[in-house]
Amino acid sequence: MKDVERFWNLLMETMPREQLEKLQLRRFRETMRWAIDSSPFYRRRYEEAGVAPEDIGSLEDVSRVPMISKDDMRMAQEEGVHHLYGGLLGVPSSEVTTFHQTAGTTGRPLYVPDTFASWQDLVEVWCYVLYSMGFRNTDRVYIPFNYGVYIAFWLGHYAAEKIGCEVVPGGGADTRARISKMIEVRATAVMNTPTYGLHMAEAAREMGIDPARDLHVEKMLCAGEPMPEPTRLELERQWGADVLDHVGAAEVGGWGYMCTEKRGLHVLESCYLLEVVDLETLSRPVSPGGRGVAVVTALGRRSFPCIRYNLKDVVTLSDRECNCGRTFKLVESISGRTDHLTKIRGVLFSPVSVEEVVRDKFPQVAEFETVVSRPRIQDELVVRVELHETPGPQELRDFQARLGMELKLKTNLNFEVELVPPQTLPRYELKSARFKDTRTG
Repeated sequence: MKDVERFWNLLMETMPREQLEKLQLRRFRETMRWAIDSSPFYRRRYEEAGVAPEDIGSLEDVSRVPMISKDDMRMAQEEGVHHLYGGLLGVPSSEVTTFHQTAGTTGRPLYVPDTFASWQDLVEVWCYVLYSMGFRNTDRVYIPFNYGVYIAFWLGHYAAEKIGCEVVPGGGADTRARISKMIEVRATAVMNTPTYGLHMAEAAREMGIDPARDLHVEKMLCAGEPMPEPTRLELERQWGADVLDHVGAAEVGGWGYMCTEKRGLHVLESCYLLEVVDLETLSRPVSPGGRGVAVVTALGRRSFPCIRYNLKDVVTLSDRECNCGRTFKLVESISGRTDHLTKIRGVLFSPVSVEEVVRDKFPQVAEFETVVSRPRIQDELVVRVELHETPGPQELRDFQARLGMELKLKTNLNFEVELVPPQTLPRYELKSARFKDTRTG
């Protein structure tokens, strides 16, 4: 007998694989048909490719449908029509009730429109996310942000309310005021980026507050940037709380989430179709255990269709089953983005690898950043670090040698380790920018 208290939607989350894949195929074809009938961008795209919903007889046939990128969507929004959304919009513009946009970290932001109905669908998606993480109607949830046009925490806010949680928004307060408010209202749950979770813990200690001892937080949802397992464990240590990961994008919604087993992220397969394709050609499916690029279709999304959307997230798919009882596939890990991968001295480098080493083996590091430059012929790679406490000269030399060695083992690259004074490096609330590439040409 399944523990029904684990599931937001028992039927969907425990559906046998054969039925689930039939549901995905039917919803994919319906979404594709809607896009052809309603969106000039998709209609033209599929006419040029000579593909129609009737050609998709199995999930393997989905690969016949053209993949789309963020650049494709940007261009479609710039087409000469009388609203913000260009040829992407899948409903009459008069039906749009909600506006958000992407962060714009890789170029001009994409505008993301929703009707009332499509917004409620996205809120429902987040109910799966929160409920799987143990959020319940007994929780008081603190969200330490001024949300603005950033979609994730709006969705988290409304989903928490739908579950029955009491929600306290942080608004425009500074970090110390937010910590004080969390103590005042006895918040039991919090939503933030991993970077800001670490920053809040640091700020709390400067106030003489131990987050694990003096706050009441039992669970923390992290979103907005990759969270390597060492970072998640460090957050759990500092907060004395369950820390759980989530992956999504403004364009598609929250397609993956961690349950309380904390062993990978479930793909919300009743609402999304995930494909993992090879890094080189983006055409071959990757077997479980191998790294590939996440390509996601938001099944049933009508106001802003996203079909075979290259998210550029580098993921590793698992072939194991989760002890929680969900039949959804698991993503073992997310190791950054393809547009963050860069060649340094002929080696393909992911900035997330530095965070994995630092958070796993060097708890004395308060903050860090990585800088690659080319002052002469060869690239130079420096990791700049702040320490919680300044060591003596010999301890510092030992630390620098060990960190350099561990980074070399992880990345096959040589790093210079530079110690900087406390509070020198920036702190981030939303997405961090710890990697700086100053090379030109």
